[in-house]
Parts: sequence; C-alpha cells; structure tokens
Amino acid sequence: MPVRKTERRLPAGLTPDELGQSVAAEGDRAVLISYIISPLVVNRQNRFVVFVTDASLMDAVQTFAWTITENTDTPGVQSTPTGEFVYTPQSVGHTTVEVKLLDAGNQALATLTLSQEIVMTNAELEDLIEESASEPGPGIGNLEVARELVNDHNPYYQAVALQTPEAGDGFKQFVFSMVSDGALQQPPAQRQTRLDQLAAALNDGTEDFVSLTSEGAGVCKIRMSLLAMITPGGLPWTELPEETGQRLTADEQLRQTLAALDENKKIDLFNLIRFPKSNITYCGKIVEELRNRYFPGTNFTDVLMGLSGTRAHWISRYYREGPLQRTA
Repeated sequence: MPVRKTERRLPAGLTPDELGQSVAAEGDRAVLISYIISPLVVNRQNRFVVFVTDASLMDAVQTFAWTITENTDTPGVQSTPTGEFVYTPQSVGHTTVEVKLLDAGNQALATLTLSQEIVMTNAELEDLIEESASEPGPGIGNLEVARELVNDHNPYYQAVALQTPEAGDGFKQFVFSMVSDGALQQPPAQRQTRLDQLAAALNDGTEDFVSLTSEGAGVCKIRMSLLAMITPGGLPWTELPEETGQRLTADEQLRQTLAALDENKKIDLFNLIRFPKSNITYCGKIVEELRNRYFPGTNFTDVLMGLSGTRAHWISRYYREGPLQRTA
C-alpha cells in the first residue's frame, strides 16, 4: 500500500530532531525517526517511524524492509506494510536499524540507516528500587512508570524550558508531574492502542476521530483540542462550562470543530502527540499557556507551593478537562 497520510508530512515548522533521533535520505525525500534517542536500554521497547515527504516517492513505496543488526549478531530482517517498526534491544553494545523503501517489484527506492548505542537500565534507579523494597513505609510507587520515565524520557523532560524564562525549577517539576501522571494513567500498550486508533481515523476513517479525541493521548495525555488552541491554524481559545453535563456537551461540539479542521492540520497535531519528545515539549507549552492566562505573573514555584497548591490544581484540571468557565 502507498505511504499512509500520517507519514506523508512532518508537522509544520518542526524539524525531525524535534520529534526524536532522526536520519534523512539523500535529498531529504524521507526521514527515519526513533521515539527514543541513543542510548537505548536493554529489554525496553522502542518504535521507529519513516516519513516519506517526496511526492513521487510516497506513491511508489509499497512495503518497508527492516534489517536490525545488534552488535555482531546475525541481522534480523522483517517487512512491514506501513512505515512503523518496533524493536526491543537484547544486549549491551550498539545496534543499526536499516530500512529500505521498496516498490511493487521489491526494488529499493531509498535506504535509511540509524545507529544507536545500547546500555543497561539506570543503575541508580534500580538501586533505589531494591532499597525501597527492603525498607518499611511507602516505596517508589509504580515501578514500570518510574523505569519508563528515567530510562526512556529523562532527556526530554529535562530539556523542557519556559518560553519566558524565570528563576527556580518549579516549571520542570510541574512538567515532570504531568509526564508521570500521564504515564501512570495510560500504560504504554494502552497508549499505543489509542495512537493506532487515531492514526486509523486520519488515514482511512475506520475509527471515529471525534470520540477518540475525548481523552488525551501520548505519554502526557494531551487533549488534541487543547493542543490545537496553542498552535497556528488550530482552534480559538475556548472555555467550557464547569458543570459536568454542560461541559460534556460543549466539549463534543468543540471536538466536532476540531474534526472539521484542515486534514494536514489534524495530521500535524497527531504527530506532535505521537512522539514522546514532542508530546512532552508541547505539554510544557500548554502548561505555560494555562499559567499565563489564569495566573499571569505567578512564578511556577509559587504555582506549586503557594495557596496550598490551588493554582497547580486548576492548571492540572484545565489540562485534563479543557479550560473551564469558572463562576467564582
């Protein structure tokens, strides 16, 4: 089958490296992007996506042939009908992922190769987990979420920065809490299922886009309608009624408006949410926008600590449910 709509364009205004680790084919006709930047971690799943942006190439590609070489092991070969591939490293060292874009006659039209290092799981975290297991009192919490945040996403939330800098690390703390909460609410398999459903809704209409966007998606559970409010060509800033019944009705109307946006805009929103790096980046942008609109001039340290955390509560609620029309 030809390249899917969701892999025919990169989000407007973004470079491939803003989505993950990337390598481009000659002439930038195609680009391979890894969810996780090097180094990968042993026994932790990673996903690769090929975008084909050249018009003549995207219509000629029929299949994707992947070759995975880990250290000096015999290469593994697998074909996929779409430009997505999942790989779990097995041993410390390095890996090379090669993908050939094949036409109907299995001739290679382009080849992309990405090399990454492989390391063991974070030793400091594993030590903390072991220590907490042998001590009385509360432990680390959800161990799989802790491992995901530290081993996979740590470079992403550490790099998130305010568009208007301020003193203190309150902003990073807030963003980390949103990443952690999103990962806790939606485990990786469930998260990927929702992304696959959104992709199906955009590519061939086999899923209901309006229903799927009633909840957030990706590692930080970003609401697509809220993301559309802070990106060019999206939606106007829209506050929903606080009363539950009225809010649900207004939210569905908002999602209908979202569904009526230009197809390329919806695909861009999906890809911003899809990749952990851009998902976490735009989580930070949304949180900053909410702070600026509802608590302007308040440092994020004060958002977290002041008024018994009331401001942090409202920002989190607006993030999860959408901006609300507060009556008091």
